[in-house]
Amino acid sequence: MNKQNIIIAPDSFKETMSAQEVCDGIKNGFQRVFTNANFHTIPLADGGEGTVEVLVNSTSGEIIKTKVYDPLFREVESFYGILGDKKTAIIEMASASGLELLSQNEKNPMNTSSYGFGQLINHALENGVKDFVLGLGGSATNDCGIGMLQALGVIFYDNKNNILPLVCGKDLENISSFDASLLKEKFKNINIEVACDVKNPLCGSNGASYVFGKQKGANKDMIKTLDSYVSSFADLCESTLSIKRRDIEGCGAAGGLGFALITFLDAKLKSGIDIIMDKAGLEQIIQKADLVITGEGKIDSQTINGKTPIGVAKLAKKYDKKVIAIAGCVSNDYEVVFDYGIDAVFDITPISMDFETIKKESKRNLELTAFNIAKCLSM
Repeated sequence: MNKQNIIIAPDSFKETMSAQEVCDGIKNGFQRVFTNANFHTIPLADGGEGTVEVLVNSTSGEIIKTKVYDPLFREVESFYGILGDKKTAIIEMASASGLELLSQNEKNPMNTSSYGFGQLINHALENGVKDFVLGLGGSATNDCGIGMLQALGVIFYDNKNNILPLVCGKDLENISSFDASLLKEKFKNINIEVACDVKNPLCGSNGASYVFGKQKGANKDMIKTLDSYVSSFADLCESTLSIKRRDIEGCGAAGGLGFALITFLDAKLKSGIDIIMDKAGLEQIIQKADLVITGEGKIDSQTINGKTPIGVAKLAKKYDKKVIAIAGCVSNDYEVVFDYGIDAVFDITPISMDFETIKKESKRNLELTAFNIAKCLSM
């Protein structure tokens, strides 16, 4: 096989290496063998943490910093990206309303709000943005997006027609009506794509509260209560707006934020990795490839659910390209990825290492693994 054009398009290895560092490590290893090859490195993300950095770097865009509320209404410095086209904003929900902004004892989806995320959208609108890419991973909220909606201008009322102040998850119970009239003009000619790979509906045993509530700090009783709250809010939206969206796949993303985005802002839920690959122009590059290398921190049976390696492999197989995946580690059930376009999988982690040593040695191990793979391919 000719190895003149080698495409390297991985996700980050999370706690050990950024996507760019993974690209560099694989390239360094392969260059020791294929000294005359043309390497194209495209760091990727699937809509979660790191998405802003990846797209800003790949399009020569810029990072915009601004102060917003965190999930508990404390002012923090946050950020979003403007892509190289100067009209598209890429926003990670977690940068304003994410679980990582809270300590362990602060995690409680009754008290958390997506308000800060709405503030980021507002800031981008004020800077003339017309197109949005929104990543929903890592949320600390189960407020069905009411915090975001309030920041964008929706007014919520209780049963005595009093305006509710800053709202969070527990306030879903108190909303009797709302006024969303400001949104129509505000979002006229605005296009919103949502990087969303979860398939969960809004309510029920497979919905936002039951599936994701525990990791956000909810106990069993709280999960049951929150599910009833989001269901009641969905009832209110259906009776007020005469549209039903609660059962659409992805509505349960980010504690029901997916529901709010498609119900109130006519957003489009799409595969995160598909959006990122499109914005990064990966398809045009892959067409000329002799070999495609991808990867992520851990490859297992969950990788097939919209993760970066499968997105890259699917695109590569469209043009009949061979695909190698390199992972920080693999689990016992990883072989399922072979049914989704990946031809070979390698991990970089020696079994005998403890985690602290793994973190310390990850860059070296990645380069050595890439070197060994390249040696095999050169035979």
